[in-house]
Amino acid sequence: MNARIHRTVVGAALVAALFATTPAVSSAVVTTNYQEREVATAAGENDSRATAERMYGVGTATVHGTLSPAPVAVTAGDEDNGSIATATATGIGTGTVRAVTTSGTLGDGPHGVLGDKTNDFDFYQVAGAAGQTLTVSTDGSPASTNTVVGLYDATGQLLASDDDNGVGALSKLQYPIATSGTYYVAVAGKSAAGDFPTDPQNSGSGLGGADTGAYQLLIAAAPIDRDFYAVKLAPGDVLGAALGATGDRLTVIRPSGSVAVGTDLHSLGKLPAASTLPRGAVDLAVVADQAGWYAVSVTDGFGPYDLTLGVSRPAVDAEPQTVFLDFDGGSIDLAPLGGTGVRQLSGLSPYLANWGLTAADEAAMIAKVTATVRENLRADAVRAGYDVNLRIRTSADDTDTFGSPNVSRVVIGGKIAESGIGRIGTAQSIDPGNFAHEETALVQLDRISAATGPLSLNTYLTTTSDRIAFIGTALGNLASRELGALYGAAPADAASPAATLMDADGNFPGLYGVGPDGFGGTADDIDVDYKTDTYNPATGLTGSQNALNAIAWGFSFPC
Repeated sequence: MNARIHRTVVGAALVAALFATTPAVSSAVVTTNYQEREVATAAGENDSRATAERMYGVGTATVHGTLSPAPVAVTAGDEDNGSIATATATGIGTGTVRAVTTSGTLGDGPHGVLGDKTNDFDFYQVAGAAGQTLTVSTDGSPASTNTVVGLYDATGQLLASDDDNGVGALSKLQYPIATSGTYYVAVAGKSAAGDFPTDPQNSGSGLGGADTGAYQLLIAAAPIDRDFYAVKLAPGDVLGAALGATGDRLTVIRPSGSVAVGTDLHSLGKLPAASTLPRGAVDLAVVADQAGWYAVSVTDGFGPYDLTLGVSRPAVDAEPQTVFLDFDGGSIDLAPLGGTGVRQLSGLSPYLANWGLTAADEAAMIAKVTATVRENLRADAVRAGYDVNLRIRTSADDTDTFGSPNVSRVVIGGKIAESGIGRIGTAQSIDPGNFAHEETALVQLDRISAATGPLSLNTYLTTTSDRIAFIGTALGNLASRELGALYGAAPADAASPAATLMDADGNFPGLYGVGPDGFGGTADDIDVDYKTDTYNPATGLTGSQNALNAIAWGFSFPC
């Protein structure tokens, strides 16, 4: 759909019947609870996009579902259970038990910290059938416990192991069972000398030095259950999804089949308080860039879950959004950026000499920065068909209106010693849907005006460089990156082949627009834009983000 075409939207106040053949809308309900149609003991009925359970007219809804099989809690094993011969029986594979949870402690028993210190291992016995997947996870354990898990066959051969595939330093292993039989799960603490016993039949054959602490353990031997739900979105709709417990994974798949976003983390930690998107132990959000049915999957877990979904339009109105570019510095409250309150920041002018410029160049520099921000945000969005309602103001030409409704600012000035913030750029929030309209971002100038270094603009200047063009573009791109976050885009992967305005720290020459000749302010400089790119791996997000779409709806006319 062309973004200029206004349409009537059924929003958060209208929630319709779920899983119906045709939608039936109720205007009185804001949040609705629904039960997954696949029965709790079954798997395979809604395990793909093609079989996703369709939800109609979603505003805010909580789906109560189950990833089969639901685990049974069993008591912790008695020491010494540090070998195959002394393994704790789980009951998996006997009767109807297919998954269990239990707890334990690493470091107790005869080989732990009060014993011979050769390392404490906890073994668990499992009966697995061919075609099942054996899952072992210590997610949910204290973050201070650094676990390692291993899987042995009945002869003592180590089949698979995992260190940190779970949350943080915790472990998660999945192993397809090819041959029915008895298997043994070992839970150990991380050790530089060696994680597992040299002889799994001998609980005293560890090498010492292992991490200790309490842990939570899930073991399952069953086909993997995945639950898919489908939500129909129009371009610009903001979809949020959240789960209440760790261990599960959320993924949103576009109508085209590409992954829009996926995570097993609390990825919305920088949402502003004004955002209405759901939050949870695992959460994500996406601004739709295609029309059609988006699949939301819940995977990688076992047992009951509550999935909260929220769909809304961007929180914009007829009043224009204003970006105020502040080049003067002054007393700035940095608490919203993670600082310690009001700090006195220098403006742009003290840094000009570091780039070989003078006070006479300041007006031209500000004009170039402003033109770059305007081109990146406003002009590119207009060319792409968005109905933009955004204006750019600067401290050089306008009264400082920050604090007024619909005014966000970027302070371009200051240094780490003044702010106490150790990053070049930082934004108050990452706000899909632009629910907060009065926020702050900061671009600091000390490191990028240093004499040398990969972050410094001076590294890319020659005697023939157009310094104002290059430095003004680079500053405008840095400001655009932080504004992109305020309007809802997440950091992109700086290692991707093509530079984008949302690139995380790492590809500074690309973000600055340095061309193939390796210098800035030359004829082959690159115009860097908001593009579709994969997420920065440090965010814990997978998939690809259409950054221009994500932000442009946040400053377009409502529709």
